[in-house]
Amino acid sequence: MVKEIPQEIQTFLTALDHGDREAFIAYVDNTYSIYEIWLYAGILGYDGGFSVLENWVLKHYPKLNRREILLAEIVKLEADIDFLRQQVQADIVKPDSAATRIAHLSKELRGHVVEVEKMTKGADRRGLVMSGADKVMRELRSIFKGNDDVIKALDLAYESVWQLLVDER
Repeated sequence: MVKEIPQEIQTFLTALDHGDREAFIAYVDNTYSIYEIWLYAGILGYDGGFSVLENWVLKHYPKLNRREILLAEIVKLEADIDFLRQQVQADIVKPDSAATRIAHLSKELRGHVVEVEKMTKGADRRGLVMSGADKVMRELRSIFKGNDDVIKALDLAYESVWQLLVDER
């Protein structure tokens, strides 16, 4: 089966040298954040639309949404705790045996909640940094649009900054 690639993406990938193309594809394959992928593509010269890139990534490099999975598990854990409490109230399960199980489920639930909060805060902070970096890059490119020497220097600087941002993970 041949994977269909939108023209914008094909043009972008074709314009990259072999090393950059391989590095970009590897990054796309291993990165969960579509925003980070879009920012890296922008550094490499992609000026197409976000939605085109997002659709291409999701179609060819599906991502596991760990946050959604944890949120679904939280809902299930809450339901399990409620069900166990209902069984205690209906005298189906003894309170002392249910207490241990409820304590275990509650601890697991709190762990999931903490993990989701960490993921959300980290993504929000990182997203703001990436968004600011993207805005600066695009504005500087538009300001120096006609000056190839400055654009080349900016592109080198963007690649250096990008590497620092990636290393901060």
